[in-house]
Amino acid sequence: MNLIVLVLLICFFMFLYFLYLISKDDFVISRKDIQMDKIFNLAILTGIFSLFSSRVFFTIFNPNPRFLNILGFLAFPYFPGLSLIGGIIGGSLFLYLYAGFRKMPVGKILDLFMMSLIGILPVGFMGTFFILLGKTSAIFNWMFLFSILILILFLKIIYPLSVKGEIKDGSLSLIFMLIFSFLYFLTKLFLDIKYFSFLNFENFTILLTFFVSLLLLINQEIVEKFLNKK
Repeated sequence: MNLIVLVLLICFFMFLYFLYLISKDDFVISRKDIQMDKIFNLAILTGIFSLFSSRVFFTIFNPNPRFLNILGFLAFPYFPGLSLIGGIIGGSLFLYLYAGFRKMPVGKILDLFMMSLIGILPVGFMGTFFILLGKTSAIFNWMFLFSILILILFLKIIYPLSVKGEIKDGSLSLIFMLIFSFLYFLTKLFLDIKYFSFLNFENFTILLTFFVSLLLLINQEIVEKFLNKK
């Protein structure tokens, strides 16, 4: 089995385990009577769509004639290339639309899935590091460290706030997108200068993700709360 596929499978099964741990006793999930099989089915669909989205974004960010061929596009283990930010964006949009269509609590579903993703990010980075035998860029190494810090921050502060209801459902996901895109953009800016350009579509996508997440978070946690007090 290709090592990249192995790492993806390990991360996905860990993701399902984390998702089970934080979903089985969640008050909103229990009150809505959402069974775990529905959560897992949604996780499988989201995983497939995220993988596809990740490949699409990588192809857009790194144009190459081989990806225009359907076999070259689908055979990512042999023609490597996946975009993490593309996978997160695509998976989040799919979750938002599908959960809304199924009348599920969209914000809570997004938060549960995003928290599970945060749990596996360090594992995914570490697995890729060993596959490449340490031949990773400085950007990759810093993002591995940042993923650990993000995990600690969310476990100790953000997730408990979400559980206590001190921040709205969906805000955890927005905070993660905000922090992740900000750190990723800064890392690229300072450590990958020779490739950096504001005209680069990947950089534009990261910046757009940051500002959209910021605006949505401000609207949800400040504007809506202010209007509700009136």
